[in-house]
Amino acid sequence: KAMIEADSAAFIETTVTSTRVRLARNLFGFPFPDKLNPAQAKEVVRMVGYELNHLDEFTEYDIGKIGAEEATLLQEKHLISPDLIRRKEVSAAFISSDKDVSVMVNEEDHLREQYILKGYDLYKAYERISGIDDGIARSVSFAYDEKLGYLTACPSNLGTGMRASVMMFLPGLAKYKKLEELLPSLKVNGLTVRGVFGEGTAAEGYSYQISNERTLGYSEADILSHMDEVTLNLAELEIRARERMLEEDETGYRDMCLRAYGALTNCALLPVKELTAGMVKVKLGVALGFFRAPDMVRLNDFIANMRPVSFKMGNCPDAKDERTCDLLRAKIVRKILPDLVRRADEAGE
Repeated sequence: KAMIEADSAAFIETTVTSTRVRLARNLFGFPFPDKLNPAQAKEVVRMVGYELNHLDEFTEYDIGKIGAEEATLLQEKHLISPDLIRRKEVSAAFISSDKDVSVMVNEEDHLREQYILKGYDLYKAYERISGIDDGIARSVSFAYDEKLGYLTACPSNLGTGMRASVMMFLPGLAKYKKLEELLPSLKVNGLTVRGVFGEGTAAEGYSYQISNERTLGYSEADILSHMDEVTLNLAELEIRARERMLEEDETGYRDMCLRAYGALTNCALLPVKELTAGMVKVKLGVALGFFRAPDMVRLNDFIANMRPVSFKMGNCPDAKDERTCDLLRAKIVRKILPDLVRRADEAGE
């Protein structure tokens, strides 16, 4: 019978894909981004860029000048938002050399500073982005009120201006519609559930972004502690739901996951939609114990790099048609997937 690991470290690894902490800030003396004139917008970009490059090596992206494919690539990697692209006439992004920190300029607020960490560690994510924020604040004055905290374009970000979020893989809760049942309780407790690319986007492959919605009246420590508690509780509920799936139809789920793995590792052409559907089932197989994935970070990176634009720009930028990419995608998956995921029975378990 397939086994699901009982210890918290193991089940967190198969439920939390990534951790993000984001800070919203506005510069004192400037109108909010939707009221900026072009000269003011450029000055905000200049001031922020100057300070960031005293902290680390950041690459500047002028959203109005980069191509559509490059913008989509940055969005696929969660380094910029759809809103930043929509404001391309005035917006920019600064991305650190390790690609983990991005500072979006002139999105809804002058600054959206974020750090995305692979796996789960809210406190480490906060420490990194807080250091960037402190560095900028050494010579740039933020709009701040003693009672309201950091002033932001949207009232929901007033206070700390901080959103802490985790991307979670929740096939069990989705299967039994438990997440829908939990939504009112999460809302009451100041939390929200969004899709893969944030507000207004759909869930993809059982992946959901859980984040705090309240920032006013709470300290950063309060938010992190609350998010940590909620994440662990959701992970526990997810494990119980996976156990129920196995009790109800282990053989059926095993067959579905093994078939998906077999198709992915034995095809000559692999369209992106087929890959996406298959990899969701492979990840489910890992979650249910049919497969072993020694390094979940590598597996999640592999899946992320297979997104349409990421794959094309990284592997076949000069491809004349989609079939060429489908052929190469199949070849890469046949070669790499067996190193990332192995059947549990073949691993001697």
